[in-house]
Amino acid sequence: MHKLATFERTRLVARSATTVAMLVLADCSATIESDDSHARATSAASSGVSSTAGTSSTVGSGGASASTSSSTSGPSSTGPSASTSSGNGGAGPASTGAGGSGNAGDGGGGAGGTSGRGGTGGAGPMDAGAKDVRAPDASVLDARVVRDAYIADRNANSQGILIHVANDCPFNLWIRGVGGGGILQPDNAQIGTGESRDYIAPDQWNAARVTAYGSTPPANELDKIELTLGNKIINYNITYVDWVGLPVEVVGIGTGSDCKAVGCYVPHAQITQGCPDDLLSGQRCVSAGSYCLNGANQSKPYCHALDSAIAQCAGKPGCTPGNATTVDAYSCRPGSFFANSPKRCAAVNRGMVDDPDNGNIALYNQKPPYNSYARWVHAMCPGIYAFPYDDYGHANESGFHSCQGGRQLNITFCPFG
Repeated sequence: MHKLATFERTRLVARSATTVAMLVLADCSATIESDDSHARATSAASSGVSSTAGTSSTVGSGGASASTSSSTSGPSSTGPSASTSSGNGGAGPASTGAGGSGNAGDGGGGAGGTSGRGGTGGAGPMDAGAKDVRAPDASVLDARVVRDAYIADRNANSQGILIHVANDCPFNLWIRGVGGGGILQPDNAQIGTGESRDYIAPDQWNAARVTAYGSTPPANELDKIELTLGNKIINYNITYVDWVGLPVEVVGIGTGSDCKAVGCYVPHAQITQGCPDDLLSGQRCVSAGSYCLNGANQSKPYCHALDSAIAQCAGKPGCTPGNATTVDAYSCRPGSFFANSPKRCAAVNRGMVDDPDNGNIALYNQKPPYNSYARWVHAMCPGIYAFPYDDYGHANESGFHSCQGGRQLNITFCPFG
């Protein structure tokens, strides 16, 4: 039977076990245990043959309900509620071609199936008309709502790290996972609403990204999470440095004290509400840095909003911005003064030029000028990157976690539907 782990500040939902999709790596195999039947399916990546585990059992509000791999249950009920830098030595931005990942498909691989997920009766959904998402009710954000997290019943000595991807969005997603050393298989797999899919990533997987698309990749990229795997340590974070497109939750499963949940807990319908100024582009709210790096926008007032803060910084000891501009500050742009000064770049973006080392996040984005995109992101999705050096100081606004003894990573797109 699959196991359940308890996490706080997320919604209550139990997920069924799924067929596991193997990452294609030569000469490696993984043993996957099914649930109630305790049957095992062993897939050898070199042979390209996949076996399907038996039925699984999920805990619902009325007890256990049976589900079968590749089947879809009814919708689950919901409860309330290019990154240029990664912090604290965490997962860095990935390049599609990094680490020879283009050869990862040699030998073929077994395809994993999707599964339906039974829901439970958690607290009621957020009332879209009850609050301004730019300044969410703190009591909602801090509510200690407990949920049971899916943990695959898998041999502890199995090779690789299980990546569990769930889609609670009101539309289909296509998933691509790319990092140094491999591409998750099946590549570009479609996951329907209310479905999930399990993948096996290599034990060593550097600068990786798991990305959700609104159609067959590479078209219509919506959002991603970043991770690095090594020595049974899972480093992971959510980044909105480039844009906000989807709410997402990530939970590390392991033995360490930092195997924690990080996420944006608003319904998909609200994810771009309050997007500042002209930053809304299709289904995404693009970041201040991305918007102003576009040459067509650089003469617009928004892309000069921090000019006075930069001039103020220039009068402080150790701040020598030279001819740096608001564009440089928003993106902490490589080649500019701000690329090599995390403290000053963070201070200018936060409106904290006079007190750059202050770790009290309640003071950030209060005194203009500041990065209005970062203010909006942190009000809607606290603790997630909104600009490259958002992790500077004691605030740790990066959403970075390092899960020691890691065995599994759960990713849920649209955790509130």
